[in-house]
Amino acid sequence: MHYIKKNHGHSRSDIAKALQISKPTISNIVDELLEQGWVQEKESERASSSGGRKPYHVYFNQDAYYIIGIDIGGTSIEIAVMNLFGTIIDKTDLDTQKHIDHNIVTVIAATVNELLEKIDIDSSKIYGIGVGVPGITDVENGIVVDAPSLRWKNKPLKMELESLLPCPVYIDNDVNVAALGEQWKGTGELNRNFLMITLGTGIGCGLIINGELYRGSSYAAGEIGYMITDKETAEKSYDQTFTGYGFLDSHVGGPSITKRMLNHLGESNNNTTDFSAKRIFQMANEGDEDALEIINESLSHLAFALINVISIINPGLIVLGGGISKSMNAYLSKLTTIIEKHLPIQTEVVITNVEDVSLLGAGYLLLKEHESILKV
Repeated sequence: MHYIKKNHGHSRSDIAKALQISKPTISNIVDELLEQGWVQEKESERASSSGGRKPYHVYFNQDAYYIIGIDIGGTSIEIAVMNLFGTIIDKTDLDTQKHIDHNIVTVIAATVNELLEKIDIDSSKIYGIGVGVPGITDVENGIVVDAPSLRWKNKPLKMELESLLPCPVYIDNDVNVAALGEQWKGTGELNRNFLMITLGTGIGCGLIINGELYRGSSYAAGEIGYMITDKETAEKSYDQTFTGYGFLDSHVGGPSITKRMLNHLGESNNNTTDFSAKRIFQMANEGDEDALEIINESLSHLAFALINVISIINPGLIVLGGGISKSMNAYLSKLTTIIEKHLPIQTEVVITNVEDVSLLGAGYLLLKEHESILKV
């Protein structure tokens, strides 16, 4: 199956030769996969080189089943249905905070069913569900240990979703999931050692080491939101974005940028719609001195956090993702200048070019974790 997935359109004879398995055995296996719908066989447009009848070529059936990817964020929840190659068929989203106090897991399950009905895919065709969660997750037991922005502690998310939806569910930290998405479809394909840094409501880090996702002894690897990048400020009382958020979260995350801008201007916190992080970046680009001061301060904290991480992990690449990364293009050179000033280790910093990287990563999580013929 893995050979067919990676080598589209080979004949049974080609597969037998490549895998050094007898032709009769390969034919029996291919017949079984055809019957189960995992592969398709198509007649070649050209005759064989010997002039005989046209050979048949075997292709992986990317639409044999479908995967659901769910990215739960502190601000919004995105849900997508994709095929087995990661092509998104359709997607939708929810406002997290609007539903946080109204059995949000039930709302997610209902939205999944509505999306499947909209695109006319029967639930029996769903291979499984992958979920990214903004917090520490016990991957083995499917429990969200701590997710401050959702006010979840020891929440049995896997069990709850599987009781509402008829397929296996796998969960992981949202940044780990984004790292898997980058590994599957982005620059991470060519790098066995890279970090995925997500800049959003909070700050997270997914670590791909020697081609594998590193989770740590208690599933908390990459929680750089708790990193201290200013000792003097950290020893004082500082404003947390959410209860339980760390120092870096509270100085680089989107809501923290908004709060500091409002405090700087002496505005009421009710005016956050006028000063989103995206808007403040735009103001800085336009030369607004107040906005530029806030952005530069956040960049400084981020740069020193990256210096610390690079000095320990020595990745070949750092990929920035998350909502704030979309505003970072104009500031990449400033970020790398600070890093290079303090660190002799050369590490490239880029912004992901993968659309829906977290949703794709949630799908890839399922393919990597689910014990089946498709496990990667």
